[in-house]
Amino acid sequence: MTALTRRITLAAGTAFCCLAPALRRSVAQVWPDRPIRLFVGGAPGSVPDTLARVIAERLAMALNQPVIVENKPGAAGSLAIGAMLAAKPDGHTLALATMSQAVFNSYLFPKLAYDPLQDFAPVSLLATGAMAVAAHPAFPPTTFRAFVDLAKAQPGRIMLGTTAVGSPPHVFCHLMLRAAGIKVTIVPHTSGAEGMRSVMRGDVQLFLDAPTIISPQVAAGAVKVLVVTGRSREKVLPDVPTIAEAGLPDATAEAWIGLVANAQTPPHLVERLNASLTELLALDSVRRRLEGLSFVATGSTPQEFAQSLRDDHGRWGPIITASGIKLE
Repeated sequence: MTALTRRITLAAGTAFCCLAPALRRSVAQVWPDRPIRLFVGGAPGSVPDTLARVIAERLAMALNQPVIVENKPGAAGSLAIGAMLAAKPDGHTLALATMSQAVFNSYLFPKLAYDPLQDFAPVSLLATGAMAVAAHPAFPPTTFRAFVDLAKAQPGRIMLGTTAVGSPPHVFCHLMLRAAGIKVTIVPHTSGAEGMRSVMRGDVQLFLDAPTIISPQVAAGAVKVLVVTGRSREKVLPDVPTIAEAGLPDATAEAWIGLVANAQTPPHLVERLNASLTELLALDSVRRRLEGLSFVATGSTPQEFAQSLRDDHGRWGPIITASGIKLE
C-alpha cells in the first residue's frame, strides 16, 4: 500500500467514525415513522384497556404518530405479550404489562412462553394502585384487627371474596392472610362487579378489590371498609387506615401497570419512549383520569422499572408458590 493510499484509507475511516454518530441520530430522529401498536391483555372496557387508551392518546400527540391499542385478552395476558414479542423489535410494537403478566404468571403457569426478566425491555412504570377490604355492614368486626382476632377464633369459617384466581386481589389476599397468620375461605369471582354484589348480599363477609369499585357502595351504606393495602391512605377512603397502620406492614401491597418492549429494542428508542411517558404522566389531566381507575400516575426510568421487576419476582414468587395457586 502506498503512502497516498494509506492516507486516503485513514481519512475515509476518520470520516466514517465522525459520520456514524450522526447516522445513528438521524435514524433516531425519524422514529417513529409509522403507527405504533400497543398490545393489551384486557378486553375492551377493562381497566388495563382504559388505562392503555389514556396513555395511547397522549403518547400519539407526543410522537406525532397514531398509537393503536390492540386487545388480545386470554391466557392471563400471555397472548398480548406473545404478540408484542413476535413483532420486529424496532420500537413500533409495545405492550401494556400488568403485575400479573410481568410477575405472577411466571409462578402461576407450569410453562410460560416468555420470561419477563429476559424478554422485556422495561420502558416505564405507568401507574400503581392499592386494594381495599370491604365488609358486609352486618359483619361484627369494625376494624381490621378485630377481623384478624375473629378469624383466629374461627379458622376457615369467614368467607373472603376476591376477583379471579391469580389476579392481584387474589394474590394480595394470600399475602395478607400469611402476614396475619389466619385462615379464611377464599371465594374467587369472575369480576369485581360480581364480587361486589356478593359481599353486598352477604354471600361472603368480605371482599378485596380496588378502592374506586368499593367507595360508591361505602357512600351508599351497602358496605364498610376495614383497611387499604397501600403505603398511604386512599383519597376516596380518607378515613380508612392502611394495613401498616393496622399493624401489618409486611402486608403492604400495590398493583402496578407498566409499558414494555421487546428486549432487543434499541436502547435509545426505549429512552425516547421513556422521556415522552415522563412528560405525559406529569399532566394533571392524565393523573386525574388514572385516579378514576384507582391508580396513581407513577413514572420511572427504564432502570428503575427493571429493578422493580426483579424485586417483585423475589417477593411474590415464594408467596405464590407457597399458596399452591396454579393456572393452566
